[in-house]
Amino acid sequence: MYSNIQPFITTQLNTNYNHQYNLIKSTLLNLLDSPVKYTKHIGGTRHFNYATEPILDILVGVNNLHDITALDEKRLNYVGFYRLHHAYHKKVVMAKFNNLKDLKQQVRLHIVQIDSPKFQAYLDIDDLLATNNAIAKEFDAKKQQILNYTTSIRQYEQQKQQYFDQLYKKILTN
Repeated sequence: MYSNIQPFITTQLNTNYNHQYNLIKSTLLNLLDSPVKYTKHIGGTRHFNYATEPILDILVGVNNLHDITALDEKRLNYVGFYRLHHAYHKKVVMAKFNNLKDLKQQVRLHIVQIDSPKFQAYLDIDDLLATNNAIAKEFDAKKQQILNYTTSIRQYEQQKQQYFDQLYKKILTN
């Protein structure tokens, strides 16, 4: 798997992320007996308020994480998504890659139980980053700071998650 962080972008270059999102949303919702109840294009490629990796992030809501069974994983494999086996807390992450040799992530599905604090945190943080320029600039600076210390995707994602957790605690206390 491509283990380095991909170079950041600040605009839609050759990829129309909104169009790509709509195609994937349709695919997810139309899978036979799909457990998918909700999707939302999240992250930097939705609004470009900060520099971001060229990866389409999609929040996927299911009624229960156990709904993502081996059968559903297999269906998602058929449409090009593969489960990332990292230690994720109360979510499943699947990715679509540029090819099966380089394994650069192009799309990430963040599969989360709808009626959960984690799902609400995703929605609230995404809304904040899309609408609050000061927070978006702070996040952009934090991402650049993380890049100074690591080039590993895993460490980068862990550091971002820690930032999001801290940001969400601030939101809840205000």
